[in-house]
Amino acid sequence: MPSPANKPVGAGASRALAMDFDSEEIQRSSVRSTVENVLRVVAVAALVLMIWIAFHALHRDVDARAEGAKIRQTLADWSTRETPKTGHVVFDSLPTPDLRDWLAALPFAGTKTSWEGATLKPSGLSVEPVADPTHPARIWVAAPAKSTVIIRDSAGLIDSVVARNGGAVVVTPHVNGAVQATVNGTTATAVMHDSLNVKPVLVLGIASWEAKFITTSLEEYGWKVDGQYGLSPRGGVVLGPPAPQIDTAHYSAVVAVDTSAIKHAGAIANFVKQGGGFIAVSDAASLPAFASLLPGTVGTTSRPTNFAVDTTHQRVALALSPLSQLKPDAVPVERRGDKVAVAARRVGMGRVLQVGYSDTWRWRMGGLNDAAVDFRGWWSAMVASVAYAPRSVLANTASVEPTPMASLVSILGPAEPKKASRGNPLDDPRFLPVLFAIMMTSFFLEWASRRLRGQP
Repeated sequence: MPSPANKPVGAGASRALAMDFDSEEIQRSSVRSTVENVLRVVAVAALVLMIWIAFHALHRDVDARAEGAKIRQTLADWSTRETPKTGHVVFDSLPTPDLRDWLAALPFAGTKTSWEGATLKPSGLSVEPVADPTHPARIWVAAPAKSTVIIRDSAGLIDSVVARNGGAVVVTPHVNGAVQATVNGTTATAVMHDSLNVKPVLVLGIASWEAKFITTSLEEYGWKVDGQYGLSPRGGVVLGPPAPQIDTAHYSAVVAVDTSAIKHAGAIANFVKQGGGFIAVSDAASLPAFASLLPGTVGTTSRPTNFAVDTTHQRVALALSPLSQLKPDAVPVERRGDKVAVAARRVGMGRVLQVGYSDTWRWRMGGLNDAAVDFRGWWSAMVASVAYAPRSVLANTASVEPTPMASLVSILGPAEPKKASRGNPLDDPRFLPVLFAIMMTSFFLEWASRRLRGQP
């Protein structure tokens, strides 16, 4: 039989243990309840935030951004899966015409666009025929100073030059297809739109060394030349028709070598006004009959000198009658020191050159290096600069972009530099899957906690 003294002790211990157990269970239940409440709050908060983001995304401006090589894919996304209110594009090179037009079309689909490109450089390209019997092409490139310009056509590389004073000019014997000019990664393209019909040149003068070598040099270059070379008051040497008809239907230019051209002064004046070219040399450059056409007046003639070995420009050895009192619309073309040696002027539809040099044939006969070639090229260039040459339109189907930067600004508007912004991730609809996962996980954990406690 148990001792009475032990009975109260055993009962008290059991009650104490029971109370401790109940206390621990209550604490665990309280913790679980608190965790469950937290999970409910997290789930409900995630749900509310999802609803807020979805609603806010429909009523706010989403500032989307595309850069570099990802621009094309981003534009495809903006046109299909996404429709941002605004989109900003950063170009690292000028876009192709289709990409540029694609960006220009997005505002009509509800996406306002802007762009920038710090590395983009303005450039322009033009290809034109030269009034020359060999039919070369002159390529004009507008580019920033000191930038390298690489010029190509469909046949390959034409030239590589450094731009000076806003651009570069290249004359090439022939171009094949479209011409490309690449400047700092920007490529402009152009084609020749027309060709020129070059007509003969008429040389007027007495039978002299000057007239002979001007005619010979032009013929050697490729010009067809007619000539009237006086020997006496009764007649002279005729090259071509005996009575030339001086008009733009028959000639591209007239070269007056000396005073014998005075009898054709009226016809030459009408020829120039119709668009023909006129070059007055030596004594012809001082005839009062041509005063209304010529750029200026002729001064005192200096004596010729010997061609020196170290002479870079051989024309410094020629006799010169410097041109002065230039008309307001006259343009100095060539200078010798501070004196104007050749000047140009437009009269009506035609162009006039006044040459102050005398006896230029001495250069061909006594000049250094390739004197004949240089003389021939110089005279041909002068004739080409004034020659009348009617144009014929060429059929071209190539798609070209002669001014890519200007076209970009014209179509898309001026650049609008903007700093990249990371933004608030909670404002990004792509954050919705994360919130959905948080909500479902919280609901699942809260439900599992209740089931473990035996609650529904």
